[in-house]
Amino acid sequence: MNLLKTVGEKLGPGMLFAAACVGTSHLVQSTRAGADYGLALWWVILLACFIKYPVFYFGSAYAAATKESLIESYFRQGRWAVCFFSLELFVNMFIATSAVALITGGLLNNILGLGFNPLAMTSILLVTSSILLISGKYHLFEKITTAFVVLFTVLILIAVLLAFPNLTLKPVEISPLVALDTKTILFIIAFAGWMPTAVGASVFQSLWVCAKSKDLKRPVTPQEARFDFNLGYFGTMTLAFCFLLLGAVFMRQEGIAISESAAGFAGQFMGLFTQAIGQWAYPIIAIAAIAIMFSTLLTLMDACPRALAGIINTLRAEKGDKREPLLSYNSFIVLQCLGAILIILLFMRSFKSFIDFATSVAFLVAPFIAFINHRAMFSSAVPLSLQPGLWLKMWSLLGMLCLATFAFCYLYFGVFN
Repeated sequence: MNLLKTVGEKLGPGMLFAAACVGTSHLVQSTRAGADYGLALWWVILLACFIKYPVFYFGSAYAAATKESLIESYFRQGRWAVCFFSLELFVNMFIATSAVALITGGLLNNILGLGFNPLAMTSILLVTSSILLISGKYHLFEKITTAFVVLFTVLILIAVLLAFPNLTLKPVEISPLVALDTKTILFIIAFAGWMPTAVGASVFQSLWVCAKSKDLKRPVTPQEARFDFNLGYFGTMTLAFCFLLLGAVFMRQEGIAISESAAGFAGQFMGLFTQAIGQWAYPIIAIAAIAIMFSTLLTLMDACPRALAGIINTLRAEKGDKREPLLSYNSFIVLQCLGAILIILLFMRSFKSFIDFATSVAFLVAPFIAFINHRAMFSSAVPLSLQPGLWLKMWSLLGMLCLATFAFCYLYFGVFN
Protein backbone atom coordinates (compact mmCIF):
# COMPACT_ATOMS: atom_id res chain seq x y z
CA MET A 1 0.00 0.00 0.00
CA ASN A 2 2.86 2.38 0.82
CA LEU A 3 4.41 1.64 -2.59
CA LEU A 4 1.13 2.36 -4.39
CA LYS A 5 0.73 5.58 -2.41
CA THR A 6 4.28 6.67 -3.31
CA VAL A 7 3.73 5.92 -7.01
CA GLY A 8 0.38 7.72 -6.90
CA GLU A 9 2.01 10.82 -5.48
CA LYS A 10 4.72 10.84 -8.16
CA LEU A 11 2.40 10.26 -11.14
CA GLY A 12 -0.47 12.42 -12.31
CA PRO A 13 0.01 15.43 -14.62
CA GLY A 14 2.40 13.48 -16.86
CA MET A 15 -0.18 10.74 -17.32
CA LEU A 16 -2.84 13.34 -18.09
CA PHE A 17 -0.48 14.83 -20.66
CA ALA A 18 -0.05 11.40 -22.28
CA ALA A 19 -3.82 10.96 -22.43
CA ALA A 20 -4.25 14.39 -24.03
CA CYS A 21 -1.63 13.53 -26.66
CA VAL A 22 -2.71 10.11 -27.81
CA GLY A 23 -6.29 10.65 -29.00
CA THR A 24 -6.07 12.68 -32.19
CA SER A 25 -2.37 13.06 -33.00
CA HIS A 26 -1.70 9.36 -32.51
CA LEU A 27 -4.78 7.28 -33.24
CA VAL A 28 -5.82 9.48 -36.20
CA GLN A 29 -2.79 11.36 -37.54
CA SER A 30 -0.08 8.74 -36.90
CA THR A 31 -2.32 6.02 -38.33
CA ARG A 32 -2.98 8.20 -41.39
CA ALA A 33 0.75 8.81 -41.82
CA GLY A 34 1.39 5.06 -41.80
CA ALA A 35 -1.48 4.41 -44.19
CA ASP A 36 -0.38 7.04 -46.73
CA TYR A 37 3.42 6.94 -46.45
CA GLY A 38 4.36 3.67 -44.76
CA LEU A 39 7.09 4.25 -42.19
CA ALA A 40 8.65 7.09 -44.19
CA LEU A 41 7.47 9.82 -41.80
CA TRP A 42 9.05 8.35 -38.67
CA TRP A 43 11.38 11.34 -38.61
CA VAL A 44 8.42 13.77 -38.25
CA ILE A 45 7.49 12.16 -34.93
CA LEU A 46 11.08 12.24 -33.72
CA LEU A 47 11.73 15.81 -34.87
CA ALA A 48 8.44 17.25 -33.59
CA CYS A 49 8.86 15.65 -30.16
CA PHE A 50 12.48 16.79 -29.96
CA ILE A 51 11.68 20.38 -30.94
CA LYS A 52 8.74 20.71 -28.57
CA TYR A 53 10.24 19.04 -25.51
CA PRO A 54 11.41 22.29 -23.80
CA VAL A 55 8.04 23.99 -24.42
CA PHE A 56 6.11 21.26 -22.64
CA TYR A 57 8.73 20.65 -19.96
CA PHE A 58 8.71 24.33 -18.99
CA GLY A 59 4.99 24.07 -18.18
CA SER A 60 5.60 21.39 -15.57
CA ALA A 61 8.89 22.83 -14.30
CA TYR A 62 7.53 26.37 -13.99
CA ALA A 63 4.56 25.28 -11.89
CA ALA A 64 6.73 23.14 -9.60
CA ALA A 65 9.24 25.98 -9.13
CA THR A 66 6.81 28.87 -8.62
CA LYS A 67 3.65 27.15 -7.32
CA GLU A 68 1.62 28.99 -9.97
CA SER A 69 0.51 28.21 -13.52
CA LEU A 70 1.92 29.69 -16.71
CA ILE A 71 -1.19 31.85 -17.03
CA GLU A 72 0.03 34.19 -14.28
CA SER A 73 3.33 34.56 -16.13
CA TYR A 74 1.52 35.33 -19.38
CA PHE A 75 -0.34 38.20 -17.71
CA ARG A 76 2.92 39.60 -16.37
CA GLN A 77 4.41 39.49 -19.87
CA GLY A 78 1.48 41.36 -21.38
CA ARG A 79 -2.04 40.91 -22.72
CA TRP A 80 -0.58 39.95 -26.13
CA ALA A 81 0.77 36.74 -24.55
CA VAL A 82 -2.67 35.91 -23.14
CA CYS A 83 -4.24 36.56 -26.55
CA PHE A 84 -1.95 34.09 -28.34
CA PHE A 85 -2.69 31.39 -25.80
CA SER A 86 -6.42 32.19 -25.90
CA LEU A 87 -6.43 31.58 -29.67
CA GLU A 88 -5.13 28.05 -29.20
CA LEU A 89 -7.38 27.56 -26.19
CA PHE A 90 -10.41 28.32 -28.37
CA VAL A 91 -9.30 25.72 -30.92
CA ASN A 92 -8.82 23.10 -28.20
CA MET A 93 -11.94 23.99 -26.25
CA PHE A 94 -14.39 23.70 -29.11
CA ILE A 95 -12.82 22.39 -32.33
CA ALA A 96 -10.47 19.77 -30.87
CA THR A 97 -13.03 18.67 -28.29
CA SER A 98 -15.75 18.21 -30.90
CA ALA A 99 -13.36 16.27 -33.16
CA VAL A 100 -12.24 13.96 -30.34
CA ALA A 101 -15.82 13.44 -29.18
CA LEU A 102 -16.89 12.60 -32.74
CA ILE A 103 -14.13 9.98 -33.11
CA THR A 104 -14.96 8.50 -29.70
CA GLY A 105 -18.65 8.33 -30.61
CA GLY A 106 -17.81 6.67 -33.93
CA LEU A 107 -15.72 4.05 -32.14
CA LEU A 108 -18.44 3.31 -29.59
CA ASN A 109 -21.10 3.07 -32.29
CA ASN A 110 -18.95 0.70 -34.30
CA ILE A 111 -17.73 -1.46 -31.42
CA LEU A 112 -21.05 -1.77 -29.60
CA GLY A 113 -23.21 -1.78 -32.74
CA LEU A 114 -25.48 0.89 -31.29
CA GLY A 115 -26.46 2.55 -34.55
CA PHE A 116 -27.00 5.93 -32.87
CA ASN A 117 -27.03 9.14 -34.84
CA PRO A 118 -23.45 10.58 -34.69
CA LEU A 119 -24.70 13.83 -33.12
CA ALA A 120 -26.72 11.95 -30.49
CA MET A 121 -23.80 9.63 -29.64
CA THR A 122 -21.38 12.53 -29.40
CA SER A 123 -23.77 14.56 -27.26
CA ILE A 124 -24.16 11.64 -24.83
CA LEU A 125 -20.38 11.38 -24.49
CA LEU A 126 -19.92 15.12 -23.94
CA VAL A 127 -22.68 15.30 -21.33
CA THR A 128 -21.38 12.18 -19.54
CA SER A 129 -17.86 13.59 -19.43
CA SER A 130 -19.15 16.92 -18.12
CA ILE A 131 -21.10 15.25 -15.30
CA LEU A 132 -18.10 13.09 -14.35
CA LEU A 133 -15.76 16.09 -14.14
CA ILE A 134 -18.20 18.34 -12.31
CA SER A 135 -18.97 15.67 -9.71
CA GLY A 136 -15.50 14.18 -9.27
CA LYS A 137 -13.17 17.19 -9.53
CA TYR A 138 -9.43 16.67 -10.05
CA HIS A 139 -8.79 13.63 -7.82
CA LEU A 140 -11.29 11.31 -9.51
CA PHE A 141 -10.40 12.67 -12.95
CA GLU A 142 -6.69 11.95 -12.42
CA LYS A 143 -7.24 8.42 -11.12
CA ILE A 144 -9.59 7.43 -13.96
CA THR A 145 -7.36 8.92 -16.65
CA THR A 146 -4.17 7.38 -15.24
CA ALA A 147 -5.86 3.96 -15.24
CA PHE A 148 -6.89 4.47 -18.87
CA VAL A 149 -3.33 5.49 -19.84
CA VAL A 150 -1.83 2.35 -18.29
CA LEU A 151 -4.54 0.19 -19.90
CA PHE A 152 -4.22 1.51 -23.44
CA THR A 153 -0.42 1.52 -23.30
CA VAL A 154 -0.31 -2.18 -22.42
CA LEU A 155 -2.96 -3.09 -25.01
CA ILE A 156 -1.40 -1.09 -27.85
CA LEU A 157 2.02 -2.64 -27.18
CA ILE A 158 0.38 -6.07 -27.36
CA ALA A 159 -1.26 -5.09 -30.67
CA VAL A 160 2.09 -3.93 -32.09
CA LEU A 161 3.81 -7.18 -31.11
CA LEU A 162 1.03 -9.11 -32.83
CA ALA A 163 1.19 -6.90 -35.93
CA PHE A 164 4.95 -6.75 -36.40
CA PRO A 165 5.30 -10.18 -38.12
CA ASN A 166 2.88 -8.94 -40.79
CA LEU A 167 5.11 -5.98 -41.74
CA THR A 168 6.30 -6.46 -45.34
CA LEU A 169 7.03 -2.88 -46.41
CA LYS A 170 9.63 -2.20 -49.08
CA PRO A 171 12.84 -0.35 -48.05
CA VAL A 172 11.69 2.75 -49.95
CA GLU A 173 8.69 3.07 -47.60
CA ILE A 174 11.00 3.27 -44.60
CA SER A 175 13.33 5.86 -46.09
CA PRO A 176 12.74 9.42 -44.82
CA LEU A 177 13.16 10.70 -48.40
CA VAL A 178 9.59 11.31 -49.58
CA ALA A 179 8.37 13.38 -52.52
CA LEU A 180 7.76 16.81 -50.98
CA ASP A 181 4.85 18.03 -53.07
CA THR A 182 2.46 20.62 -51.64
CA LYS A 183 -0.01 17.99 -50.37
CA THR A 184 2.73 16.11 -48.52
CA ILE A 185 4.23 19.28 -47.02
CA LEU A 186 0.82 20.39 -45.71
CA PHE A 187 0.16 16.95 -44.24
CA ILE A 188 3.57 16.92 -42.53
CA ILE A 189 2.80 20.34 -41.02
CA ALA A 190 -0.61 19.17 -39.82
CA PHE A 191 0.94 15.92 -38.53
CA ALA A 192 3.69 17.76 -36.64
CA GLY A 193 1.31 20.47 -35.44
CA TRP A 194 -0.24 18.14 -32.89
CA MET A 195 2.70 15.81 -32.37
CA PRO A 196 2.70 14.91 -29.57
CA THR A 197 0.00 17.58 -29.08
CA ALA A 198 -0.54 21.33 -29.44
CA VAL A 199 2.02 23.38 -27.47
CA GLY A 200 -0.77 25.10 -25.54
CA ALA A 201 -0.98 21.87 -23.54
CA SER A 202 2.08 23.15 -21.67
CA VAL A 203 -0.31 25.50 -19.86
CA PHE A 204 -2.58 22.55 -19.06
CA GLN A 205 0.45 20.75 -17.66
CA SER A 206 1.20 23.67 -15.34
CA LEU A 207 -2.44 23.80 -14.21
CA TRP A 208 -2.45 20.06 -13.48
CA VAL A 209 0.73 20.36 -11.42
CA CYS A 210 -0.95 23.08 -9.36
CA ALA A 211 -4.10 20.95 -9.01
CA LYS A 212 -1.96 17.94 -8.01
CA SER A 213 -0.30 20.03 -5.29
CA LYS A 214 -3.71 21.03 -3.97
CA ASP A 215 -4.89 17.41 -4.07
CA LEU A 216 -1.76 16.22 -2.19
CA LYS A 217 -2.03 19.12 0.26
CA ARG A 218 1.65 19.85 -0.35
CA PRO A 219 3.69 21.28 -3.25
CA VAL A 220 4.81 18.95 -6.03
CA THR A 221 8.61 19.03 -5.95
CA PRO A 222 10.63 19.87 -9.09
CA GLN A 223 12.10 16.36 -9.02
CA GLU A 224 8.64 14.75 -8.90
CA ALA A 225 7.39 17.02 -11.67
CA ARG A 226 10.37 16.19 -13.91
CA PHE A 227 10.05 12.42 -13.40
CA ASP A 228 6.30 12.44 -14.00
CA PHE A 229 6.58 14.62 -17.11
CA ASN A 230 9.43 12.65 -18.71
CA LEU A 231 7.61 9.36 -18.17
CA GLY A 232 4.48 10.71 -19.85
CA TYR A 233 6.36 12.47 -22.66
CA PHE A 234 8.60 9.63 -23.77
CA GLY A 235 5.77 7.16 -23.29
CA THR A 236 3.52 9.07 -25.66
CA MET A 237 6.34 9.40 -28.22
CA THR A 238 6.73 5.61 -28.18
CA LEU A 239 2.99 5.18 -28.73
CA ALA A 240 3.14 7.52 -31.75
CA PHE A 241 5.62 5.14 -33.42
CA CYS A 242 3.32 2.23 -32.53
CA PHE A 243 0.37 3.81 -34.35
CA LEU A 244 2.55 4.69 -37.34
CA LEU A 245 3.50 1.02 -37.65
CA LEU A 246 -0.09 -0.15 -37.20
CA GLY A 247 -1.29 2.20 -39.96
CA ALA A 248 1.49 0.99 -42.26
CA VAL A 249 0.70 -2.68 -41.64
CA PHE A 250 -3.09 -2.63 -41.66
CA MET A 251 -3.85 0.16 -44.13
CA ARG A 252 -0.85 0.82 -46.36
CA GLN A 253 -0.28 -2.83 -47.16
CA GLU A 254 -3.99 -3.41 -47.74
CA GLY A 255 -4.23 -0.39 -50.07
CA ILE A 256 -7.12 1.17 -48.13
CA ALA A 257 -7.67 4.93 -48.09
CA ILE A 258 -8.61 6.68 -44.84
CA SER A 259 -12.33 7.45 -44.60
CA GLU A 260 -13.47 11.07 -44.49
CA SER A 261 -16.01 10.37 -41.72
CA ALA A 262 -15.37 9.60 -38.08
CA ALA A 263 -17.68 6.57 -38.12
CA GLY A 264 -16.04 5.30 -41.31
CA PHE A 265 -12.55 5.69 -39.84
CA ALA A 266 -13.61 3.87 -36.68
CA GLY A 267 -14.94 0.98 -38.76
CA GLN A 268 -11.72 0.79 -40.78
CA PHE A 269 -9.57 0.96 -37.67
CA MET A 270 -11.36 -1.92 -35.97
CA GLY A 271 -11.97 -4.03 -39.07
CA LEU A 272 -8.38 -4.03 -40.30
CA PHE A 273 -7.00 -5.08 -36.95
CA THR A 274 -9.28 -8.08 -36.65
CA GLN A 275 -8.76 -9.00 -40.32
CA ALA A 276 -4.98 -9.04 -39.99
CA ILE A 277 -4.61 -10.43 -36.46
CA GLY A 278 -7.77 -12.44 -36.03
CA GLN A 279 -11.24 -12.03 -34.56
CA TRP A 280 -9.94 -13.08 -31.16
CA ALA A 281 -7.96 -9.79 -30.95
CA TYR A 282 -11.07 -7.65 -31.36
CA PRO A 283 -11.66 -7.14 -27.59
CA ILE A 284 -8.03 -6.01 -27.13
CA ILE A 285 -8.23 -3.40 -29.87
CA ALA A 286 -11.76 -2.32 -28.89
CA ILE A 287 -10.91 -1.70 -25.24
CA ALA A 288 -7.64 0.06 -26.15
CA ALA A 289 -9.34 2.35 -28.68
CA ILE A 290 -12.13 3.33 -26.29
CA ALA A 291 -9.67 3.91 -23.44
CA ILE A 292 -7.49 6.10 -25.67
CA MET A 293 -10.26 8.31 -26.99
CA PHE A 294 -12.26 8.65 -23.78
CA SER A 295 -9.16 9.58 -21.77
CA THR A 296 -8.28 12.23 -24.39
CA LEU A 297 -11.81 13.59 -24.26
CA LEU A 298 -11.69 13.78 -20.46
CA THR A 299 -8.37 15.66 -20.46
CA LEU A 300 -9.65 18.23 -22.97
CA MET A 301 -12.92 18.63 -21.09
CA ASP A 302 -10.98 19.29 -17.88
CA ALA A 303 -8.02 21.33 -19.16
CA CYS A 304 -9.78 23.94 -21.29
CA PRO A 305 -12.30 25.07 -18.66
CA ARG A 306 -9.52 24.98 -16.04
CA ALA A 307 -7.37 27.26 -18.23
CA LEU A 308 -10.24 29.62 -19.03
CA ALA A 309 -11.15 29.85 -15.34
CA GLY A 310 -7.49 30.60 -14.62
CA ILE A 311 -7.49 33.47 -17.13
CA ILE A 312 -10.71 34.95 -15.72
CA ASN A 313 -9.55 34.65 -12.10
CA THR A 314 -6.16 36.23 -12.87
CA LEU A 315 -7.84 39.06 -14.74
CA ARG A 316 -10.19 39.70 -11.82
CA ALA A 317 -7.31 39.60 -9.33
CA GLU A 318 -5.49 42.26 -11.37
CA LYS A 319 -8.52 44.50 -11.02
CA GLY A 320 -8.82 43.82 -7.29
CA ASP A 321 -12.25 42.21 -7.70
CA LYS A 322 -12.75 39.91 -4.69
CA ARG A 323 -16.34 38.93 -5.43
CA GLU A 324 -17.26 35.38 -6.34
CA PRO A 325 -16.98 34.95 -10.14
CA LEU A 326 -20.22 34.54 -12.07
CA LEU A 327 -18.59 31.84 -14.24
CA SER A 328 -16.45 29.08 -12.71
CA TYR A 329 -14.74 25.85 -13.80
CA ASN A 330 -18.08 24.01 -13.77
CA SER A 331 -19.78 26.73 -15.81
CA PHE A 332 -17.06 26.59 -18.46
CA ILE A 333 -17.40 22.79 -18.70
CA VAL A 334 -21.09 23.27 -19.55
CA LEU A 335 -20.17 26.00 -22.06
CA GLN A 336 -17.59 23.74 -23.69
CA CYS A 337 -20.05 20.87 -23.91
CA LEU A 338 -22.71 23.02 -25.60
CA GLY A 339 -20.18 24.68 -27.92
CA ALA A 340 -18.75 21.36 -29.11
CA ILE A 341 -22.24 20.00 -29.82
CA LEU A 342 -23.08 23.16 -31.79
CA ILE A 343 -19.91 22.87 -33.90
CA ILE A 344 -20.67 19.25 -34.77
CA LEU A 345 -24.24 20.19 -35.66
CA LEU A 346 -23.33 23.12 -37.91
CA PHE A 347 -19.79 22.79 -39.22
CA MET A 348 -18.56 19.19 -39.18
CA ARG A 349 -18.58 18.52 -42.96
CA SER A 350 -15.25 16.77 -43.51
CA PHE A 351 -13.59 14.78 -40.76
CA LYS A 352 -10.03 14.95 -42.12
CA SER A 353 -10.24 18.64 -43.09
CA PHE A 354 -11.49 19.52 -39.63
CA ILE A 355 -8.59 17.71 -37.94
CA ASP A 356 -6.08 19.32 -40.32
CA PHE A 357 -7.47 22.79 -39.63
CA ALA A 358 -7.19 22.38 -35.86
CA THR A 359 -3.67 20.97 -36.01
CA SER A 360 -2.50 23.63 -38.46
CA VAL A 361 -3.78 26.49 -36.28
CA ALA A 362 -1.94 24.91 -33.37
CA PHE A 363 1.25 24.89 -35.43
CA LEU A 364 0.93 28.56 -36.44
CA VAL A 365 0.68 29.80 -32.85
CA ALA A 366 3.33 27.34 -31.59
CA PRO A 367 6.34 29.71 -32.03
CA PHE A 368 4.63 32.39 -29.92
CA ILE A 369 3.69 29.94 -27.15
CA ALA A 370 7.26 28.60 -27.16
CA PHE A 371 8.60 32.15 -26.87
CA ILE A 372 6.44 33.16 -23.90
CA ASN A 373 7.11 29.82 -22.14
CA HIS A 374 10.83 30.43 -22.56
CA ARG A 375 10.50 33.92 -21.08
CA ALA A 376 8.46 32.53 -18.19
CA MET A 377 10.99 29.82 -17.32
CA PHE A 378 13.92 32.22 -17.33
CA SER A 379 12.11 35.08 -15.59
CA SER A 380 12.75 36.40 -12.09
CA ALA A 381 9.72 34.44 -10.86
CA VAL A 382 11.78 31.23 -11.08
CA PRO A 383 14.67 30.95 -8.58
CA LEU A 384 18.03 30.73 -10.34
CA SER A 385 18.71 27.37 -8.70
CA LEU A 386 15.60 25.93 -10.40
CA GLN A 387 16.12 27.44 -13.85
CA PRO A 388 17.29 24.99 -16.57
CA GLY A 389 20.94 24.87 -17.57
CA LEU A 390 22.52 26.39 -20.66
CA TRP A 391 22.02 23.30 -22.82
CA LEU A 392 18.23 23.29 -22.27
CA LYS A 393 18.12 27.06 -22.84
CA MET A 394 19.84 26.63 -26.21
CA TRP A 395 17.57 23.67 -27.00
CA SER A 396 14.55 25.90 -26.33
CA LEU A 397 15.88 28.65 -28.62
CA LEU A 398 16.55 26.12 -31.37
CA GLY A 399 13.01 24.78 -30.98
CA MET A 400 11.53 28.26 -31.33
CA LEU A 401 13.50 28.82 -34.54
CA CYS A 402 12.32 25.50 -35.98
CA LEU A 403 8.68 26.15 -35.06
CA ALA A 404 8.82 29.60 -36.65
CA THR A 405 10.34 28.12 -39.82
CA PHE A 406 7.63 25.46 -40.09
CA ALA A 407 4.91 28.07 -39.53
CA PHE A 408 6.36 30.17 -42.35
CA CYS A 409 6.44 27.11 -44.63
CA TYR A 410 2.78 26.44 -43.88
CA LEU A 411 1.84 30.01 -44.77
CA TYR A 412 3.89 29.85 -47.96
CA PHE A 413 2.62 26.51 -49.25
CA GLY A 414 -0.87 26.48 -47.74
CA VAL A 415 -2.00 30.10 -48.03
CA PHE A 416 0.07 32.01 -50.60
CA ASN A 417 0.42 29.17 -53.14
